[in-house]
Amino acid sequence: MDSKLSSTAFLANETSHRAIVADFLTPDRIVQISAALGQFMQDSQPFLSLGYNLRDLGGDLGIPYYHLSAFINQWLGMNFNDYMNQFRIRYCQQLVKNGQADHLNLRGLAHHCGFGNRNTFTSAFKKYTGLTPSVYVKRAMIA
Repeated sequence: MDSKLSSTAFLANETSHRAIVADFLTPDRIVQISAALGQFMQDSQPFLSLGYNLRDLGGDLGIPYYHLSAFINQWLGMNFNDYMNQFRIRYCQQLVKNGQADHLNLRGLAHHCGFGNRNTFTSAFKKYTGLTPSVYVKRAMIA
């Protein structure tokens, strides 16, 4: 019986949370956040900064971090770390493709692309490309 009550309370809280999110993520606000975020990510490349977090991003954009979080989670369908990692991986792919990563080992490449450690880099790289960074780099060298 207790688990039924806690499940009901959880669902009520979740429904209430979604209603609150819907209140501040109006269609106009979604367009505004999307434009500002896209432009900032392209121009400033904050994903290259180690330790850059959602609060930093919100401060840089002048948008409350919880608005950004709701936008990234609900409209983009991912969490903040995945959002940042996809930019890091694309950046890394460009470095490799352009021959700008030839002088870096995997740890150096990870750090250069904004990752704090090689394991996170390898996991994210494989998630977005289907390959480990070392296999990707080797294939790029052959191509």
